[in-house]
Amino acid sequence: MGSNGINSLILHNRLISQARSRARSSGGSMGAMLANSASGDKNTALLDAMKSQGKKNPSSDSDLRSKSNYTTMKKAAENLKKYAKDLLAGPEKKFEEMTDEEKAKYREEAVSKMSDFVADYNSMIRSMTNEGGKVNEIYLNQLKSCFKNAKADLEELGITRAEDGTLSLDKDVLQAADAEKIKKVLGSEGTFIDDVAKKTESIIANADTNLAVVNKNLYAGTYTYDHNGTDIFDILNSGSKYNFWG
Repeated sequence: MGSNGINSLILHNRLISQARSRARSSGGSMGAMLANSASGDKNTALLDAMKSQGKKNPSSDSDLRSKSNYTTMKKAAENLKKYAKDLLAGPEKKFEEMTDEEKAKYREEAVSKMSDFVADYNSMIRSMTNEGGKVNEIYLNQLKSCFKNAKADLEELGITRAEDGTLSLDKDVLQAADAEKIKKVLGSEGTFIDDVAKKTESIIANADTNLAVVNKNLYAGTYTYDHNGTDIFDILNSGSKYNFWG
């Protein structure tokens, strides 16, 4: 599925979450919280009331789990981008110009960076699996394909993939590998590392979108829209003077 299809699914999921949130009835409790508010500012009073309602929402446990999953997912994806950049950058010299000591140092650094890469890759995979959903399933399948395309070369370097999608690294095998082989498989454009780094852009964007929705569900479970179609929670939270109070 192309990026447009994935973006449509993200938007679709977000609209479903928003519709579900708007559908929750506040009953008379919202009015009571507003009436009893000590704040003299109506905007602040309403925002506080909306947040209080959100905290009491029975779906908060589910939203908290989603927040944890997407926070972990985003952080891991951001780290993967950094590790991939480092792996793709080195070494500065051509291999025929490097001493044995320099090649050994390059291998050691590759092992360290790849160890970090595997740890965050697995964290990202687990959070996506735990969260589920069509968009995350698409990313998981794409990452599976990325590994499959480089499977033989990666396994020669001690990098294997388990059935659940997580990776394992045999540091001794990678440490003993030829430095040029390491660069070819892990430090070149079009490799597994490069492909994963490119996927993280969309994964981070998806995590940001879902975190925005989850935070609204958690802290403004009864938020709604004014007659202009503007999200009241957004207006109040931003402190805008243009709001439905008039």
